[in-house]
Amino acid sequence: MSSREAQLVAVLDMGASAIRLVVAEIGQTFSIRVIEEASRAVLLGRDTFASGTIHAQTAEAAIAAVEGFRHIIDGYAATTRAVATSAVREARNRDSFLDRVRRRTGIEFDVINEAEESRLAFLAVRHEISEGAFIGDWTLLIEVGGGSTSLTLLHHGQPNRSGVYALGAIRLRQQLELWKHTHDLQLVLLKRQIANVIEEIRLEFPLPSISDVIAMGGDIRFVAGQVEAAEEGTISRDAFLAFCDQIEKYDEDQLVDVFRLHAGEAETLVPALLVYRALLAETAAHRVVVSEASLRTGVLLDFAAGGRLSAADFEAQVLASAEAVGQKYRFDAPHGRHVSYLAALLFDALAAEHGLADRERLLLQVAALLHDVGVYVSLRGHHKHSHYILAASQIFGLSDEEIAVVANVARYHRRGLPQRSHLPYVALDRQDRLVVDKLAGILRIANALDAEHLQKVRDVRLASRGGTWIIEYDSSGDATMEQMAAAARADMLAGTFGRPVIVRSSGVPS
Repeated sequence: MSSREAQLVAVLDMGASAIRLVVAEIGQTFSIRVIEEASRAVLLGRDTFASGTIHAQTAEAAIAAVEGFRHIIDGYAATTRAVATSAVREARNRDSFLDRVRRRTGIEFDVINEAEESRLAFLAVRHEISEGAFIGDWTLLIEVGGGSTSLTLLHHGQPNRSGVYALGAIRLRQQLELWKHTHDLQLVLLKRQIANVIEEIRLEFPLPSISDVIAMGGDIRFVAGQVEAAEEGTISRDAFLAFCDQIEKYDEDQLVDVFRLHAGEAETLVPALLVYRALLAETAAHRVVVSEASLRTGVLLDFAAGGRLSAADFEAQVLASAEAVGQKYRFDAPHGRHVSYLAALLFDALAAEHGLADRERLLLQVAALLHDVGVYVSLRGHHKHSHYILAASQIFGLSDEEIAVVANVARYHRRGLPQRSHLPYVALDRQDRLVVDKLAGILRIANALDAEHLQKVRDVRLASRGGTWIIEYDSSGDATMEQMAAAARADMLAGTFGRPVIVRSSGVPS
């Protein structure tokens, strides 16, 4: 917000089991005062996770819910942000569904990706929980929703990597068709499916090293209300595991009778708690910190910050997540880091020419760090492999559009230049294609300046003489190979900016 005055903001969250509204006042110091909350059960996930589409009857229920919320929002004259998650994201007919919602209600929903969900959840938890909850080396932030389970790994309180997995309570119920089976068989199927996904999670998260667990979501808050807290806002590991052992014995009707739950809550409770339990059992955590934060809180905080964290606050988190992707594909970390460093130097030296901002600088650093991950597939044509690996990756805090830019920049770090026949490049909008041209031109030279992967080039500078750009470098050894490679790879930079480019050692006289 530019005026820094208090502002009324309404956030709508379209999830797998409900559409939820919060209206809040954001204060001058980004404080949040909730004025009204509302929720309508709409089982979008029941459709999407069973058939892949949102059915007409469910769509009408969703539209009716949003229309009702629209009247509440209008009464406050609040600025509105609306987001949709996995149930809409995965629906084959999502575009037509959201178009109907917009035309009927006037509210446009943004479909956010998994990495954006993780970022917003982290924002909410960081705002709500004291620093003491992050004192361990490794903390795992868990939210089991209707469609998926979101995990964010924190290292000394800062995001290191994130992932979203197909372990939502409604998804499990639909895909396993639990209603067809006895309660005992339901438990067997659930535990088997959860164990299969945990095997995948083990490959990406150091679960045994995790000393602290923070959990979000309505189901874990239900447990916190039933179990005596070890201290405020926490449940001991033993108490949580014991409660899970007790509650899994109840079928849905018994849960409704014993705990006075609504039928929808009873359907999701046991599947969700089995996921929380399986993850906690893999860690060394002695307690679960239960957070009241929600995705909606994260959206409110993001709005208060103008839509993005500042680059200074955000850069380290994005790069740490990118490093985790690189490690997954066994990248050459010293080379990737050094190319990222050189690319950032060139970006800064060319600032007056390219006219890009800190956000594009960060995308360049990510692309430079990960430009060689395609070697994991094959050295031959690895720039193409890098593209499709990155295009399918989730990097904490980067949108789908930003991931597409990163993947294309990495694609052109070597070999051919963009062509009309390159569909992923052509699919970008005009502005993003221009960003790719500028960043890839820089990356090609930065990568060439570490041609032998020995980090010999320590510094680069830019000078302009008679319309020609001269890139000078300092090196700690013989950099003949680097100079030859950089001269050959200067083609894209020269073509994009319309300037001849010369690359030479700083020791060469003018």
